[in-house]
Amino acid sequence: MVNSKLEEKNRRFFNKWASRYDVKIFKKWQENIRKKIIREAEIKENSKILDAGCGTGELLYILSKNKKLKLYGIDVSDKMLEVAEKKLGKRANLKLSSVEKMDFKNNYFDYVFSEDAFHHYADYDLVMKNFYGILRKGGKLIIADFNFGAILNKVFHWLEPGNNKMHSKKQFIELFKKYKFKKIKQKKINLIQVLTIGIK
Repeated sequence: MVNSKLEEKNRRFFNKWASRYDVKIFKKWQENIRKKIIREAEIKENSKILDAGCGTGELLYILSKNKKLKLYGIDVSDKMLEVAEKKLGKRANLKLSSVEKMDFKNNYFDYVFSEDAFHHYADYDLVMKNFYGILRKGGKLIIADFNFGAILNKVFHWLEPGNNKMHSKKQFIELFKKYKFKKIKQKKINLIQVLTIGIK
């Protein structure tokens, strides 16, 4: 059963920070990380791509420079989506939804991204099942999330509102394997973020 209290906590938190979320001092650093994630995904032309937990649409904005991609984004925060819509215009289809309740058709996307959002999800088994279902055969799931190490993960979990669980590198590998993802690869993209990619 989806934890609606957690979803509401995340909605309130990100609605509050939406107008100030794109911090200019970190913008170039974050953009470089997103470009690195996109390079690792090895995106093919004319692909359908979902950013699950798209926030203010920064990842989608980078992707939108390639006009041949069909872009989609979902988020639980209507205020974050308002910022994303101003950035993206008609270049992406944006929808207010949690990853647990999304209603895309099966075998719909070529790529699903989850960037720094996974620790906010309420039901990880349901999320992974949904991700697997909406991906086409040969499609890629790309998850980038924080990993501070065992002790600091617990501290961060306690500090951040709406943070459900911090996953270790090993736990991500186990989740991908549990849901039948293949050719799983994993790498640190900086000191505090780990990237895991698997193919359906």
